[in-house]
Amino acid sequence: MADGSEKKTSTSTFVRIITGQDSVNHQEILEILSIAVIVVHVMMVFLFHIMGVWQLSLYNIIVTAYYSYCYTTVREGKVRQGYILTFIEIIVQMIFTTLIIGWSVGFYAYVIALIPLYYYINMFLGRGSDHPFTPFLWAMITFAVFLGTFVLSLIVSPVTTLEMPQKVTIFIFNTFFAFQLIIWMSHFLVLGYKKTLNAMAERNASLDEAAGQDPLTKLFNRRTMEERLDIALEAAKKNGTIFSLVMGDIDFFKKINDTYGHDCGDVALVSVAEILKACVRDGDIVCRWGGEEFLLLVSGNRGVATTVAERIRSRIENNVVEFGGNQIKFTMTLGVSTYAPGYSLDALVNQADENLYYGKEHGRNQVVALKPQVISTVNNQ
Repeated sequence: MADGSEKKTSTSTFVRIITGQDSVNHQEILEILSIAVIVVHVMMVFLFHIMGVWQLSLYNIIVTAYYSYCYTTVREGKVRQGYILTFIEIIVQMIFTTLIIGWSVGFYAYVIALIPLYYYINMFLGRGSDHPFTPFLWAMITFAVFLGTFVLSLIVSPVTTLEMPQKVTIFIFNTFFAFQLIIWMSHFLVLGYKKTLNAMAERNASLDEAAGQDPLTKLFNRRTMEERLDIALEAAKKNGTIFSLVMGDIDFFKKINDTYGHDCGDVALVSVAEILKACVRDGDIVCRWGGEEFLLLVSGNRGVATTVAERIRSRIENNVVEFGGNQIKFTMTLGVSTYAPGYSLDALVNQADENLYYGKEHGRNQVVALKPQVISTVNNQ
């Protein structure tokens, strides 16, 4: 039962690898390739033994040992050395088999199959100094050897003459495995390229996220909030949605820094950030606007925003920050403003800021949604 489970898991892993869901590193791919080549040459040993071509049977026994060494070389991380050894053997094989049994049996197909390997090696295992033109150069050298061997086959008769069924069998054998090599190296080339693109996309997303975050509090930074404010304003103009701003500032924050040090101030800021995130609703946005000042974009009218702001004020008032054996308490004053048709973002932010500083000047630790002169202006209208 366990064996069946292990076999199923192994099969599942293989399927996930070839479909690109799981990945193996490039060295492992070349190790697998080396093993596959060893298996093919073992098959050739028996194939040519059955056909009575002792020269090629002996040659493939030697080559099997040769590729076992190549596999060991790749396992040790000497991938380029293994690649060069493979290139040499395939070229020698094409020339030798052409001399022994002729050109038509298709050993030249393995040389053609080297081309995607050149590009794979250059792309994923190349050194920084490698020129992108290098695989093309190798391919042209291979073509020159290919053409030279073909001309040789026209000049020199093969040592052994095979019957037509034997020629067809060897030709099918060679072209099948050569095509497999081309297909799988091309497949892994594409998967490797996609993996590289995905990794780049993830890194770019991480960079974008980092660029949009305040590094200390992990809240959005001012730049990102300004982008979100633009989106909210456009939505309000187009769809008539209502949104509000809540501007909050820690009371006597300088005193915390002066008394307990800036590290304590950082801990206080992180603590406030956690409270802000816990108090807002899905869809609301919180940012560190600057210093000890925070700005919230709240979906809803002045009443909704005032409720959110009061929840924040109360939580911060009852919060205790522990630092260096001290229990530190502090408060926050918040100002609220709500979008109305014709408002600009600057006006909206300034109104929240003015309400905040009205609260600062009149006792702190409070939420100000409409300071007296604003109320007067609204009533007169």
